[in-house]
Amino acid sequence: MSFSSTGGTSGRSNYKDIYVLLDRLCKSFEGAKGGNHKDILRHVTQYISNCPSALGSTLPYDESSLLSKITQHLNAAQASGISHTQTVSKGLLGNTSGTQSNAALFLNLNEQLKSSQLEARQRNALLTFLFFMADTKYSQENGCQSNVSASSTLSRAHYSNPNASLPPNNTMHALRGHMLQKAQPLPLSPQTSVGGASNLYNSKEINHKIPMLRQSSYQAGSQSGSENDTTSSASMIPAAASTQYAIKSGLGHDFNKILCTQNNINDNMVQNVIYAFTGIQGKYLKKDVVSGKFKLDVKAKNLNVVQAGMLLRLSELGYYHDLVQSYTDMKSGLCALGLMGQGFISALRNELTKYYGMVALLQEQLNKQKQVEKTNVFNSTTIRPERLTLMKILVWSVDPLQRLQLLASIAEACQEKKGGALASTVHGFLNNGNPMVKSLAKELLLAICGPLYQMLTKWLLEGEICDPHGEFFIECLVEVGPDRLWHDKYRVRSSMLPNFVSSDMAHKILVTGKSINFLCEICQDKHPVKGRDELKQCIEENAEHIFSSVADTKLHSTIDSIYLNTSKRVLDIVMGPHKLLEHLQAMRRYLLLGQGDFIGILMENLKSELDKPAKELYSYDLSSIMDAAIRSTNAQYDDPEILNHLDVRIMSPCEGDIGWDILSLQYTVRGPLATMLEPSMCIYQVLFKPLWRMKHMEFVLSSKIWKDQKCNSKPLRPMAAELDRVLYRLHLFTSEMIHFIHQMQYYILFEVIECSWAELQEKVQHAKALDDILNAHDEFLTTIKCGAFLDSNSGELCHNMETVYEGIVRLEVWQDKFYELCFRELNARKEYQKNILESEKTGKFGITAEKKLERDQENKIFEQTLSSLDKSLENIGGDYEKAVRCFLLALNSNNDHNLQLFGIRLDFNEYYKKRDQRLGVPLTFEHMRMSNIYFNNNKSLLGSRIN
Repeated sequence: MSFSSTGGTSGRSNYKDIYVLLDRLCKSFEGAKGGNHKDILRHVTQYISNCPSALGSTLPYDESSLLSKITQHLNAAQASGISHTQTVSKGLLGNTSGTQSNAALFLNLNEQLKSSQLEARQRNALLTFLFFMADTKYSQENGCQSNVSASSTLSRAHYSNPNASLPPNNTMHALRGHMLQKAQPLPLSPQTSVGGASNLYNSKEINHKIPMLRQSSYQAGSQSGSENDTTSSASMIPAAASTQYAIKSGLGHDFNKILCTQNNINDNMVQNVIYAFTGIQGKYLKKDVVSGKFKLDVKAKNLNVVQAGMLLRLSELGYYHDLVQSYTDMKSGLCALGLMGQGFISALRNELTKYYGMVALLQEQLNKQKQVEKTNVFNSTTIRPERLTLMKILVWSVDPLQRLQLLASIAEACQEKKGGALASTVHGFLNNGNPMVKSLAKELLLAICGPLYQMLTKWLLEGEICDPHGEFFIECLVEVGPDRLWHDKYRVRSSMLPNFVSSDMAHKILVTGKSINFLCEICQDKHPVKGRDELKQCIEENAEHIFSSVADTKLHSTIDSIYLNTSKRVLDIVMGPHKLLEHLQAMRRYLLLGQGDFIGILMENLKSELDKPAKELYSYDLSSIMDAAIRSTNAQYDDPEILNHLDVRIMSPCEGDIGWDILSLQYTVRGPLATMLEPSMCIYQVLFKPLWRMKHMEFVLSSKIWKDQKCNSKPLRPMAAELDRVLYRLHLFTSEMIHFIHQMQYYILFEVIECSWAELQEKVQHAKALDDILNAHDEFLTTIKCGAFLDSNSGELCHNMETVYEGIVRLEVWQDKFYELCFRELNARKEYQKNILESEKTGKFGITAEKKLERDQENKIFEQTLSSLDKSLENIGGDYEKAVRCFLLALNSNNDHNLQLFGIRLDFNEYYKKRDQRLGVPLTFEHMRMSNIYFNNNKSLLGSRIN
């Protein structure tokens, strides 16, 4: 029965009056000699507190009928003259004066109850309860008793006819049966005893507090002072069960039977809930075929709304159990993959095993509860355990439900993932602020990473990858041969890299295992790695350190130590016995033309061969010439082992190529050096070709064009008057080209190659690992490639430089024709003068007219040819000058200040600047940016402007 509809101070005082009224009523039942009225009061208050709507929606009488019957009952009791009736009246109505009847006093009290704003239904239930209790006690004191079956029959007949007279020996039984059948227990708090009506028979030694009229106590709690204390004391009643009272009063058997029925129903619901916890259907809960969730069985019609709601709420735990269990079934297609996935599945199964253990404890408690009820129904001295109810299970299920929900959420995120991707997914839950989520994610992550630790240990200590499912973040390419072991055989698989392993740490792990493989397979060094035992112990004891976001843990330090130890061993081997630095020095000297005397002698010795068509060359002929060049220069003092790696290579010729176009020097590396330097050798070949061509142009200008000019100047002095104009132009263009080539050689061979080599040597001295040397070497080659205008951003420079080279080649061809013409004319003139002198000696005077005419004709042809060659030379010079001006403009507009300075040196006297207005305009940053865009995107427009 609930009295919470009003609230306020008046409501709370009414609750106190009602409690006092019930106390007096129970005392009146017992009479002056009775001592068990507190037991009756405890049962009444407990029943009202636990079952506020016990009488349901169908009360046996309406308010007017109840008032009429109670009035008749009081009048009859007052008129009977029985002593106990006076006691009842006093207990019910208090001390009254003789001037007012008991019925009138009761009606006054009822009016006061109406004025308390109590709901009509609750007031009607209270009146019904008071009437039944008074009438039953009255009947019992008069010794009016009958058997249970008769009472039940009469009670049913009485309910079917509300106007019928109430049997005096049956009312209390009828009321109890009606209330128990209609009761709808409310959910209890965890602090409240949920034993239900069975606590009626608890031992007297078990003392506990039951809230009387729970809402009255709650409202009274907001008051202070004496009122709060009074209300609190009135709302908490000491409880001690009294089975003897129930038996003595003649109510024990039937009441216990009803309680047993209710307990059986409760036990059945609890059993169904326990079944549902493990995904098993029961009497009340069935599975939905589509969603997999539990729903109430349509045949279960004896459940009230509260019970149905609690069953559905508890069945949610079974749904999440089934969901988690599905992620552990390999046939479902939802579980994680690979060895690390099996670790995750194993962790989920362990969690389910713990969950089954808790469910088994519930089942054991329920079995004990049923056993106790069967064997100790009327044994009042037995201490019974608290009953297992739906409310208790609901309180118990909070933590397991939350844990299963988290497991289901994590498992759903991890489905069909493997390896590092799986570990990264679970590691993401460590960032959750909930400690329970972090703890659970850490447990799962440790289980997942078990196979990862094994693969990591094997890789770091033995250089082997045991990864049948492709989960490790280090990948081995089996199709790659040992000659590419260091660069291409092993790599980091980014898709399998856990997010708690940084890229720097992954690189160290990669290099460590790769170094061990390199030492064992290439260098045949199979000594064990230093720090092997420390790493194993660290992984066993501090496995969770790898999850740290800061690489300052003991595990990270151990990995760093092994990385440094293995790298140092590799470095010592390649720098010592295998002479890595000496070989790099040799490639710089021979392939990058650093050995100047050797290159000069080689070109001079090969000139006759290389001037031939490409198809007429043979590599063995060129090799012998190269060996002769080595013996003729300082190269002969180099280590023979180094020289044995040097050879001549003839590339595949194209149509029209000559020997200069297809010749290349080759440096062959073997053993461990081949593994390390193999990718770089093709870059050396790319660099050798433009450097060789530049050196060839320098050789053409100095050893061919300029040398021919110096040697032919004296023989051609007789023709100086005719040749001075052409020779002046020839000498001018030659000087320009020599200056350009010398500056180009100085820039590339010294400022680019030599300076980069000095940086490489410094980095090699401070290197801690082989990769440091190789990275420095790659940077060295990249710098040279950029400085030689071979990178993607130097296309215009390379094109202009090639145009300059073409002008030099054209000048060489033109000079050959020119000197051929000059010497032919010179010889013809000498022959003509010789014929004149011989004719004079014979007494003839001069030569015939025909020969003179022929000589004049030849002289005229010579003048015409010379004029044509002069124009041709002017065209060659013009094209060359345009190419140089474009080259200078590209240098000046480049963002690299070194190239800008190089352009200044090329035009040191501002000769080209005066002849090209574009070179005279100051280039701001905006101009430089626009110039780059101009040259990169508008080559055709540039050509039209130059022409």
